[in-house]
Amino acid sequence: MNVLEVSDLKKHFPIRAGLLQREVGRVRAVDGVSFHIAEGETLALVGESGCGKTTVSRCILRAQSVTSGAIRFRPEDGREVDLATLPKRELRPLRRHLQMIFQDPYASLNPRMMVGDIIAEPLKVNGVPAAERQARVLELLELVQLPASARTRFPHAFSGGQRQRIGIARALALHPRLVVADEPVSALDVSVQAQIINLLLDLQDRLSLSMLFVAHDLGVVRHISDRVAVMYVGRMVEVAPTDALYRSPRHPYTEALLAAVPAPDPARRGRRIPVTGEVADPARPPPGCAFHPRCPYAVERCRTEQPNLGEVEPGRWVSCHRAKELSLAGVA
Repeated sequence: MNVLEVSDLKKHFPIRAGLLQREVGRVRAVDGVSFHIAEGETLALVGESGCGKTTVSRCILRAQSVTSGAIRFRPEDGREVDLATLPKRELRPLRRHLQMIFQDPYASLNPRMMVGDIIAEPLKVNGVPAAERQARVLELLELVQLPASARTRFPHAFSGGQRQRIGIARALALHPRLVVADEPVSALDVSVQAQIINLLLDLQDRLSLSMLFVAHDLGVVRHISDRVAVMYVGRMVEVAPTDALYRSPRHPYTEALLAAVPAPDPARRGRRIPVTGEVADPARPPPGCAFHPRCPYAVERCRTEQPNLGEVEPGRWVSCHRAKELSLAGVA
């Protein structure tokens, strides 16, 4: 059963100018994105900065309104609700089932609150009695491998990795149905990134988490995701199982992203993919495929006709006119 199904999601930001602030254009931050997340599955949403992946995550959580499209979510009772059109009054009871792990562990924790109060806050808001709150806080601290004494200390006493563990504990406090992790390790040192990824993997096994993992580092994504969805300029260009995508990408942009991942062995030299030019402007995307000005495999059709996301083989979806004829390089 799918926990989340996103269909043709669009989020456009108006561009206003002049004395009367009339709309003169639109930034197509998200322009027709579709995907699903099954129960207990982790889907990684990857792409360059500015491609729209964080906007997708905020639309799912209704931190931003949706221009159009459907976001069908299934809470624990099995019913299906469309988060995109749900009134705020009806949305509030569902928020306990949708939680977020933020990117910056320094900005996401209130410096004036003790750690125990930070973790207990969602429990308090949802009416959990005080005795149960304290027991749940101790349980969560143990779950994220922090000592019980941490609950009486303030966030400034902890390192970045420890703060992110506190953020994870807060996100898991209400047994959420879906966790959205918005680049949860990008602000951390590499060694600490590995610790947080290992923690999330352990929590996946123990709690059967369903997770949307937003990231730009494909080296990190490989270890935690079941499937990977690649975005470029507000649109989905490839969706595939993780192993299959890394072994044999089907979109030139995915091939370029994989080639940019540094190899841990200094004796190995990776293959360079010639990708020139700048990322397309989402306010004025080029005609045809948005990636064609930078694509080394582009033909005339790519410059005039926009490709649709289509299934090229079972479980693999690609938005490229030449997906079935190109032989692209992956990573071992």
